Amino acid sequence: MNKKIYYIQPTYQTSDGKLLKGDSLYVHSLAMPALSAATPSDWEKNVVLQYFDDIDYNTDASVIAITSMGYDISQGMEIAREFKKRNKTVIFGGYQAHFSSHLLKDVCDCIVHGNPGPDDMKKVLNDIESNRLQKEYRFGIDINFSFDYSVLADKKITFMPVLSSIGCLNDCDFCCTAAVYKSNFRLRKIEYVIEDLKSISRISRKAGFVDNNIYNNREYLLRLLKAIISNNIKLKWGAQVTIDIGDDPEALQYLYKAGCRLLFIGMETVNQQNLSGVNKKYLVQSYAQRLRVINKSGIKVAGYFMFGFDNDTTETPQMLYDFISSVKVSIPILNILIPVPGTRIYYRLQKENRLLFSEEQELLKNNSFYNSACNNCFYIPKLMTAEQAERGFLELYGKLAGFYQIIKRSVSINPVMAVFLLGMNIIFRKEYLDMKRRHGF
Repeated sequence: MNKKIYYIQPTYQTSDGKLLKGDSLYVHSLAMPALSAATPSDWEKNVVLQYFDDIDYNTDASVIAITSMGYDISQGMEIAREFKKRNKTVIFGGYQAHFSSHLLKDVCDCIVHGNPGPDDMKKVLNDIESNRLQKEYRFGIDINFSFDYSVLADKKITFMPVLSSIGCLNDCDFCCTAAVYKSNFRLRKIEYVIEDLKSISRISRKAGFVDNNIYNNREYLLRLLKAIISNNIKLKWGAQVTIDIGDDPEALQYLYKAGCRLLFIGMETVNQQNLSGVNKKYLVQSYAQRLRVINKSGIKVAGYFMFGFDNDTTETPQMLYDFISSVKVSIPILNILIPVPGTRIYYRLQKENRLLFSEEQELLKNNSFYNSACNNCFYIPKLMTAEQAERGFLELYGKLAGFYQIIKRSVSINPVMAVFLLGMNIIFRKEYLDMKRRHGF
Protein backbone atom coordinates (compact mmCIF):
# COMPACT_ATOMS: atom_id res chain seq x y z
CA MET A 1 0.00 0.00 0.00
CA ASN A 2 1.09 3.58 -0.54
CA LYS A 3 1.36 5.83 2.51
CA LYS A 4 -1.11 8.43 1.33
CA ILE A 5 -4.24 9.62 3.13
CA TYR A 6 -7.09 11.60 1.60
CA TYR A 7 -8.99 13.72 4.15
CA ILE A 8 -12.55 14.70 3.28
CA GLN A 9 -14.93 17.07 5.02
CA PRO A 10 -18.31 16.54 3.31
CA THR A 11 -20.69 19.33 2.52
CA TYR A 12 -24.37 19.24 3.42
CA GLN A 13 -27.33 18.01 1.47
CA THR A 14 -30.42 20.16 1.38
CA SER A 15 -33.78 18.57 2.10
CA ASP A 16 -34.25 18.10 -1.67
CA GLY A 17 -30.96 16.23 -1.99
CA LYS A 18 -28.81 18.96 -3.55
CA LEU A 19 -25.26 19.50 -2.38
CA LEU A 20 -24.53 22.87 -0.83
CA LYS A 21 -21.51 24.38 -2.57
CA GLY A 22 -20.05 27.87 -2.64
CA ASP A 23 -16.94 30.01 -2.70
CA SER A 24 -17.14 31.61 0.75
CA LEU A 25 -18.18 30.91 4.35
CA TYR A 26 -18.26 32.95 7.52
CA VAL A 27 -16.56 30.24 9.60
CA HIS A 28 -15.41 26.66 9.13
CA SER A 29 -14.64 23.66 11.30
CA LEU A 30 -11.11 23.19 12.64
CA ALA A 31 -11.21 19.46 11.97
CA MET A 32 -9.01 19.56 8.88
CA PRO A 33 -6.28 21.86 10.24
CA ALA A 34 -6.07 19.60 13.31
CA LEU A 35 -6.06 16.31 11.39
CA SER A 36 -3.53 17.57 8.85
CA ALA A 37 -1.18 18.65 11.64
CA ALA A 38 -1.61 15.30 13.42
CA THR A 39 -0.65 13.25 10.36
CA PRO A 40 2.77 11.53 10.60
CA SER A 41 5.42 13.21 8.43
CA ASP A 42 6.12 10.01 6.49
CA TRP A 43 2.55 9.99 5.15
CA GLU A 44 1.52 12.04 2.13
CA LYS A 45 -1.78 13.83 2.65
CA ASN A 46 -4.42 15.63 0.62
CA VAL A 47 -7.34 17.58 2.04
CA VAL A 48 -10.65 18.41 0.39
CA LEU A 49 -13.41 20.61 1.81
CA GLN A 50 -16.35 19.56 -0.33
CA TYR A 51 -18.23 22.84 0.16
CA PHE A 52 -15.47 24.53 -1.84
CA ASP A 53 -14.01 21.74 -4.00
CA ASP A 54 -14.97 18.50 -5.71
CA ILE A 55 -13.91 15.08 -4.45
CA ASP A 56 -11.44 13.12 -6.53
CA TYR A 57 -12.87 9.62 -6.50
CA ASN A 58 -9.92 8.45 -8.60
CA THR A 59 -7.33 9.43 -6.00
CA ASP A 60 -4.48 6.97 -5.57
CA ALA A 61 -4.59 7.41 -1.77
CA SER A 62 -4.89 4.10 0.03
CA VAL A 63 -6.71 5.58 3.04
CA ILE A 64 -9.81 7.77 2.97
CA ALA A 65 -10.54 9.69 6.18
CA ILE A 66 -13.95 11.38 6.47
CA THR A 67 -14.85 13.74 9.31
CA SER A 68 -18.46 14.60 10.10
CA MET A 69 -19.45 17.43 12.42
CA GLY A 70 -23.22 17.31 11.97
CA TYR A 71 -25.80 16.88 9.24
CA ASP A 72 -23.03 16.29 6.71
CA ILE A 73 -23.04 12.67 7.94
CA SER A 74 -25.52 11.59 5.25
CA GLN A 75 -23.31 12.91 2.48
CA GLY A 76 -20.30 11.43 4.22
CA MET A 77 -21.91 8.00 4.16
CA GLU A 78 -22.51 8.26 0.41
CA ILE A 79 -18.88 9.25 -0.12
CA ALA A 80 -17.74 6.31 2.00
CA ARG A 81 -19.80 3.87 -0.06
CA GLU A 82 -18.24 5.13 -3.27
CA PHE A 83 -14.73 4.67 -1.94
CA LYS A 84 -15.50 1.22 -0.54
CA LYS A 85 -16.51 0.22 -4.07
CA ARG A 86 -12.97 1.22 -5.05
CA ASN A 87 -11.48 -1.02 -2.32
CA LYS A 88 -10.16 1.85 -0.25
CA THR A 89 -9.68 1.72 3.51
CA VAL A 90 -12.25 4.18 4.89
CA ILE A 91 -12.11 5.65 8.39
CA PHE A 92 -14.71 7.98 9.94
CA GLY A 93 -14.42 10.51 12.75
CA GLY A 94 -15.97 13.68 14.14
CA TYR A 95 -18.85 14.60 16.47
CA GLN A 96 -21.62 13.12 14.37
CA ALA A 97 -19.67 9.96 13.63
CA HIS A 98 -19.51 9.43 17.39
CA PHE A 99 -23.29 9.80 17.79
CA SER A 100 -24.16 7.87 14.60
CA SER A 101 -21.56 5.11 14.79
CA HIS A 102 -24.27 2.45 14.49
CA LEU A 103 -25.14 3.86 11.05
CA LEU A 104 -21.55 3.79 9.81
CA LYS A 105 -20.39 0.25 10.46
CA ASP A 106 -21.52 -0.98 7.04
CA VAL A 107 -19.93 1.87 5.08
CA CYS A 108 -16.46 2.15 6.63
CA ASP A 109 -13.65 0.06 8.08
CA CYS A 110 -13.08 2.04 11.24
CA ILE A 111 -14.65 4.73 13.46
CA VAL A 112 -12.41 7.07 15.46
CA HIS A 113 -13.96 8.61 18.58
CA GLY A 114 -12.52 11.62 20.39
CA ASN A 115 -9.98 14.21 19.26
CA PRO A 116 -6.94 12.34 17.95
CA GLY A 117 -3.54 13.97 18.20
CA PRO A 118 -0.25 13.04 16.48
CA ASP A 119 0.33 9.91 18.58
CA ASP A 120 -3.25 8.73 18.00
CA MET A 121 -3.10 9.22 14.22
CA LYS A 122 0.25 7.45 14.12
CA LYS A 123 -1.30 4.44 15.89
CA VAL A 124 -4.25 4.26 13.48
CA LEU A 125 -2.07 4.54 10.39
CA ASN A 126 0.50 2.06 11.73
CA ASP A 127 -2.33 -0.41 12.35
CA ILE A 128 -3.52 0.06 8.77
CA GLU A 129 0.00 -0.64 7.47
CA SER A 130 0.29 -3.83 9.52
CA ASN A 131 -3.26 -5.03 8.72
CA ARG A 132 -4.34 -4.68 12.36
CA LEU A 133 -6.90 -1.91 11.94
CA GLN A 134 -9.50 -1.99 14.69
CA LYS A 135 -13.21 -1.43 14.11
CA GLU A 136 -13.23 1.43 16.60
CA TYR A 137 -10.70 3.60 18.40
CA ARG A 138 -11.65 5.58 21.49
CA PHE A 139 -9.18 8.37 22.03
CA GLY A 140 -9.29 11.20 24.50
CA ILE A 141 -8.78 14.88 23.75
CA ASP A 142 -5.44 15.92 22.29
CA ILE A 143 -5.41 19.57 21.25
CA ASN A 144 -1.95 20.53 22.46
CA PHE A 145 -0.15 20.93 19.17
CA SER A 146 -0.14 23.63 16.51
CA PHE A 147 -2.72 23.24 13.75
CA ASP A 148 -2.05 23.36 10.01
CA TYR A 149 -3.75 26.45 8.57
CA SER A 150 -2.32 25.88 5.09
CA VAL A 151 -5.39 23.73 4.35
CA LEU A 152 -7.61 26.83 4.77
CA ALA A 153 -5.25 29.50 3.45
CA ASP A 154 -6.72 29.67 -0.06
CA LYS A 155 -10.37 29.54 1.10
CA LYS A 156 -12.63 32.56 1.49
CA ILE A 157 -13.46 32.17 5.18
CA THR A 158 -14.43 35.39 6.94
CA PHE A 159 -13.55 34.20 10.46
CA MET A 160 -10.63 31.79 10.49
CA PRO A 161 -11.32 29.22 13.22
CA VAL A 162 -9.18 29.01 16.34
CA LEU A 163 -9.50 26.87 19.47
CA SER A 164 -8.61 27.40 23.12
CA SER A 165 -10.78 24.72 24.75
CA ILE A 166 -13.11 21.81 24.14
CA GLY A 167 -16.26 21.09 26.11
CA CYS A 168 -18.43 23.28 28.35
CA LEU A 169 -19.03 23.61 32.08
CA ASN A 170 -22.78 23.59 31.38
CA ASP A 171 -24.78 20.40 30.86
CA CYS A 172 -27.85 21.41 28.85
CA ASP A 173 -30.25 18.66 27.77
CA PHE A 174 -30.45 19.82 24.14
CA CYS A 175 -26.70 20.17 23.56
CA CYS A 176 -24.56 17.59 21.77
CA THR A 177 -21.46 18.98 23.50
CA ALA A 178 -23.04 18.18 26.86
CA ALA A 179 -23.92 14.71 25.59
CA VAL A 180 -20.23 14.04 24.94
CA TYR A 181 -18.42 15.96 27.69
CA LYS A 182 -21.08 16.05 30.45
CA SER A 183 -20.11 19.49 31.85
CA ASN A 184 -16.39 18.73 31.56
CA PHE A 185 -13.96 20.75 29.47
CA ARG A 186 -10.30 20.69 28.48
CA LEU A 187 -8.15 23.82 28.19
CA ARG A 188 -5.50 24.10 25.50
CA LYS A 189 -2.00 25.29 26.31
CA ILE A 190 -1.90 29.01 25.61
CA GLU A 191 1.35 28.77 23.63
CA TYR A 192 -0.43 26.73 20.93
CA VAL A 193 -3.37 29.13 20.79
CA ILE A 194 -0.99 32.06 20.31
CA GLU A 195 0.92 30.19 17.62
CA ASP A 196 -2.31 29.47 15.76
CA LEU A 197 -3.40 33.11 16.02
CA LYS A 198 -0.06 34.15 14.53
CA SER A 199 -0.62 31.69 11.67
CA ILE A 200 -4.08 33.11 11.10
CA SER A 201 -2.67 36.66 11.11
CA ARG A 202 -0.63 35.77 8.04
CA ILE A 203 -3.72 34.82 6.01
CA SER A 204 -6.62 36.80 7.50
CA ARG A 205 -7.58 39.78 9.63
CA LYS A 206 -10.48 38.06 11.39
CA ALA A 207 -10.80 34.96 13.56
CA GLY A 208 -13.56 33.07 15.32
CA PHE A 209 -12.99 31.00 18.44
CA VAL A 210 -14.88 27.75 17.92
CA ASP A 211 -14.84 26.87 21.62
CA ASN A 212 -18.23 25.87 22.99
CA ASN A 213 -17.65 28.39 25.78
CA ILE A 214 -14.59 30.62 25.98
CA TYR A 215 -15.60 31.55 29.57
CA ASN A 216 -15.26 28.03 31.00
CA ASN A 217 -12.36 29.13 33.19
CA ARG A 218 -12.03 32.83 34.02
CA GLU A 219 -8.37 32.70 35.11
CA TYR A 220 -7.36 30.90 31.92
CA LEU A 221 -9.33 33.36 29.77
CA LEU A 222 -7.61 36.37 31.35
CA ARG A 223 -4.18 34.79 30.85
CA LEU A 224 -5.03 34.06 27.21
CA LEU A 225 -6.28 37.60 26.58
CA LYS A 226 -3.19 39.13 28.18
CA ALA A 227 -1.01 36.87 25.99
CA ILE A 228 -2.87 38.02 22.86
CA ILE A 229 -2.29 41.64 23.87
CA SER A 230 1.38 41.18 24.79
CA ASN A 231 2.06 39.37 21.51
CA ASN A 232 0.57 42.34 19.66
CA ILE A 233 -1.89 40.18 17.72
CA LYS A 234 -4.13 42.56 15.78
CA LEU A 235 -6.91 40.18 14.74
CA LYS A 236 -10.55 41.09 15.29
CA TRP A 237 -12.52 38.10 16.48
CA GLY A 238 -15.66 36.60 17.97
CA ALA A 239 -16.38 33.76 20.38
CA GLN A 240 -19.14 31.78 22.07
CA VAL A 241 -19.64 32.59 25.73
CA THR A 242 -22.21 32.25 28.51
CA ILE A 243 -24.41 35.16 29.53
CA ASP A 244 -22.68 35.52 32.92
CA ILE A 245 -19.77 37.25 31.19
CA GLY A 246 -22.05 40.26 31.65
CA ASP A 247 -21.20 40.16 35.36
CA ASP A 248 -17.49 40.54 34.65
CA PRO A 249 -16.52 44.04 33.43
CA GLU A 250 -12.80 43.26 33.84
CA ALA A 251 -12.97 40.25 31.52
CA LEU A 252 -15.01 42.28 29.02
CA GLN A 253 -12.39 45.04 29.12
CA TYR A 254 -9.61 42.55 28.31
CA LEU A 255 -11.75 40.87 25.64
CA TYR A 256 -12.13 44.19 23.86
CA LYS A 257 -8.44 45.07 24.18
CA ALA A 258 -7.51 41.65 22.78
CA GLY A 259 -9.63 42.21 19.67
CA CYS A 260 -12.97 40.64 20.53
CA ARG A 261 -15.84 42.49 18.86
CA LEU A 262 -18.66 39.92 18.84
CA LEU A 263 -19.87 37.43 21.45
CA PHE A 264 -22.26 34.59 20.61
CA ILE A 265 -24.49 33.89 23.60
CA GLY A 266 -27.03 31.09 24.00
CA MET A 267 -30.00 32.60 25.83
CA GLU A 268 -32.39 30.09 24.22
CA THR A 269 -35.66 31.31 25.76
CA VAL A 270 -37.26 34.07 27.83
CA ASN A 271 -39.28 31.57 29.90
CA GLN A 272 -37.60 30.51 33.13
CA GLN A 273 -39.49 27.21 33.27
CA ASN A 274 -38.08 26.35 29.86
CA LEU A 275 -34.53 27.02 31.02
CA SER A 276 -34.94 24.95 34.17
CA GLY A 277 -36.59 22.17 32.18
CA VAL A 278 -33.51 21.66 30.01
CA ASN A 279 -30.94 22.00 32.81
CA LYS A 280 -29.69 25.46 31.85
CA LYS A 281 -28.72 27.25 35.04
CA TYR A 282 -29.18 30.94 34.21
CA LEU A 283 -31.95 33.38 35.14
CA VAL A 284 -34.00 35.05 32.42
CA GLN A 285 -34.50 38.08 34.65
CA SER A 286 -30.72 38.71 34.51
CA TYR A 287 -30.51 38.81 30.71
CA ALA A 288 -31.30 42.48 30.05
CA GLN A 289 -28.82 43.90 32.59
CA ARG A 290 -26.04 41.56 31.51
CA LEU A 291 -26.58 42.48 27.86
CA ARG A 292 -26.38 46.17 28.75
CA VAL A 293 -22.99 45.62 30.41
CA ILE A 294 -21.66 43.65 27.43
CA ASN A 295 -22.77 46.26 24.92
CA LYS A 296 -21.34 49.04 27.08
CA SER A 297 -17.92 47.37 26.73
CA GLY A 298 -18.04 47.94 22.98
CA ILE A 299 -18.66 44.28 22.14
CA LYS A 300 -21.72 43.33 20.11
CA VAL A 301 -23.95 40.34 20.89
CA ALA A 302 -25.22 37.58 18.63
CA GLY A 303 -27.97 35.79 20.54
CA TYR A 304 -29.11 32.18 20.10
CA PHE A 305 -32.81 31.52 20.71
CA MET A 306 -34.93 28.40 20.29
CA PHE A 307 -38.67 27.94 19.96
CA GLY A 308 -40.63 24.84 20.83
CA PHE A 309 -39.74 24.11 24.45
CA ASP A 310 -42.37 22.39 26.58
CA ASN A 311 -43.68 25.65 28.01
CA ASP A 312 -43.82 27.48 24.69
CA THR A 313 -47.19 28.33 23.17
CA THR A 314 -48.44 30.15 20.10
CA GLU A 315 -47.93 33.37 22.10
CA THR A 316 -44.21 32.73 22.66
CA PRO A 317 -43.01 34.14 19.29
CA GLN A 318 -44.38 37.56 20.23
CA MET A 319 -42.62 37.37 23.62
CA LEU A 320 -39.35 36.50 21.91
CA TYR A 321 -39.80 39.32 19.41
CA ASP A 322 -40.52 41.84 22.17
CA PHE A 323 -37.40 40.79 24.07
CA ILE A 324 -35.01 40.67 21.10
CA SER A 325 -36.21 44.01 19.75
CA SER A 326 -36.02 45.71 23.16
CA VAL A 327 -32.44 44.71 24.07
CA LYS A 328 -29.23 45.13 22.08
CA VAL A 329 -28.97 41.79 20.32
CA SER A 330 -27.21 42.75 17.09
CA ILE A 331 -27.61 39.38 15.37
CA PRO A 332 -30.46 37.04 16.35
CA ILE A 333 -29.86 33.35 15.59
CA LEU A 334 -33.11 31.40 15.73
CA ASN A 335 -33.98 27.73 15.62
CA ILE A 336 -36.88 25.49 16.32
CA LEU A 337 -35.66 23.10 19.02
CA ILE A 338 -33.80 20.25 17.34
CA PRO A 339 -33.85 16.80 19.03
CA VAL A 340 -30.32 15.87 17.97
CA PRO A 341 -29.70 12.10 18.28
CA GLY A 342 -27.48 11.43 21.28
CA THR A 343 -28.77 14.31 23.40
CA ARG A 344 -30.95 13.91 26.48
CA ILE A 345 -33.77 15.87 24.85
CA TYR A 346 -33.77 13.34 22.01
CA TYR A 347 -34.07 10.36 24.35
CA ARG A 348 -36.75 12.06 26.43
CA LEU A 349 -38.90 12.87 23.39
CA GLN A 350 -38.32 9.36 22.06
CA LYS A 351 -39.46 7.85 25.37
CA GLU A 352 -42.57 10.07 25.33
CA ASN A 353 -43.34 8.99 21.73
CA ARG A 354 -43.17 12.60 20.57
CA LEU A 355 -40.62 12.26 17.76
CA LEU A 356 -42.00 12.72 14.25
CA PHE A 357 -39.34 10.56 12.62
CA SER A 358 -38.57 6.90 13.13
CA GLU A 359 -35.02 6.80 11.77
CA GLU A 360 -32.23 9.23 12.61
CA GLN A 361 -31.43 9.71 8.94
CA GLU A 362 -34.86 11.27 8.37
CA LEU A 363 -33.71 14.11 10.61
CA LEU A 364 -30.17 14.21 9.29
CA LYS A 365 -31.36 14.60 5.70
CA ASN A 366 -33.85 17.38 6.37
CA ASN A 367 -31.74 20.45 7.04
CA SER A 368 -32.91 23.51 5.14
CA PHE A 369 -29.77 25.60 5.40
CA TYR A 370 -26.06 25.02 5.67
CA ASN A 371 -25.95 23.25 9.01
CA SER A 372 -29.34 23.39 10.66
CA ALA A 373 -32.88 22.03 10.47
CA CYS A 374 -33.88 25.30 12.07
CA ASN A 375 -37.34 25.89 10.54
CA ASN A 376 -38.70 22.33 10.74
CA CYS A 377 -40.37 20.84 13.80
CA PHE A 378 -39.45 17.16 14.09
CA TYR A 379 -41.40 16.39 17.25
CA ILE A 380 -44.78 17.05 18.88
CA PRO A 381 -44.62 20.13 21.15
CA LYS A 382 -46.56 19.98 24.39
CA LEU A 383 -48.75 23.07 24.08
CA MET A 384 -49.21 23.39 20.31
CA THR A 385 -48.96 21.35 17.14
CA ALA A 386 -45.81 20.97 15.07
CA GLU A 387 -47.50 22.99 12.31
CA GLN A 388 -48.28 25.81 14.75
CA ALA A 389 -44.66 25.78 15.91
CA GLU A 390 -43.38 26.09 12.34
CA ARG A 391 -45.83 28.87 11.48
CA GLY A 392 -45.12 30.78 14.69
CA PHE A 393 -41.40 30.45 14.13
CA LEU A 394 -41.69 31.81 10.59
CA GLU A 395 -43.82 34.73 11.79
CA LEU A 396 -41.19 35.56 14.42
CA TYR A 397 -38.45 35.39 11.81
CA GLY A 398 -40.46 37.66 9.52
CA LYS A 399 -40.94 40.33 12.18
CA LEU A 400 -37.24 40.36 13.00
CA ALA A 401 -36.36 40.42 9.29
CA GLY A 402 -38.18 43.70 8.71
CA PHE A 403 -36.06 46.56 7.38
CA TYR A 404 -36.54 48.73 10.47
CA GLN A 405 -35.31 45.94 12.75
CA ILE A 406 -32.37 45.20 10.45
CA ILE A 407 -31.22 48.82 10.47
CA LYS A 408 -31.75 49.13 14.22
CA ARG A 409 -29.64 46.04 14.95
CA SER A 410 -26.86 47.19 12.61
CA VAL A 411 -26.20 50.57 14.20
CA SER A 412 -22.61 51.02 15.43
CA ILE A 413 -20.26 53.93 15.94
CA ASN A 414 -17.64 51.83 14.13
CA PRO A 415 -18.44 51.99 10.38
CA VAL A 416 -16.67 48.68 9.68
CA MET A 417 -18.73 46.93 12.35
CA ALA A 418 -21.90 48.59 11.07
CA VAL A 419 -21.27 47.24 7.57
CA PHE A 420 -20.56 43.77 8.95
CA LEU A 421 -23.72 43.75 11.08
CA LEU A 422 -25.79 45.00 8.17
CA GLY A 423 -24.44 42.21 5.99
CA MET A 424 -25.25 39.57 8.61
CA ASN A 425 -28.75 40.94 9.09
CA ILE A 426 -29.37 41.02 5.35
CA ILE A 427 -28.44 37.33 5.29
CA PHE A 428 -30.96 36.86 8.11
CA ARG A 429 -33.64 38.43 5.90
CA LYS A 430 -32.68 36.28 2.91
CA GLU A 431 -33.02 33.17 5.08
CA TYR A 432 -36.50 34.29 6.06
CA LEU A 433 -37.55 34.79 2.45
CA ASP A 434 -36.17 31.37 1.55
CA MET A 435 -38.05 29.72 4.42
CA LYS A 436 -41.24 31.54 3.44
CA ARG A 437 -40.88 30.28 -0.13
CA ARG A 438 -40.19 26.71 1.02
CA HIS A 439 -43.27 26.67 3.25
CA GLY A 440 -45.47 28.33 0.64
CA PHE A 441 -46.55 31.10 2.99
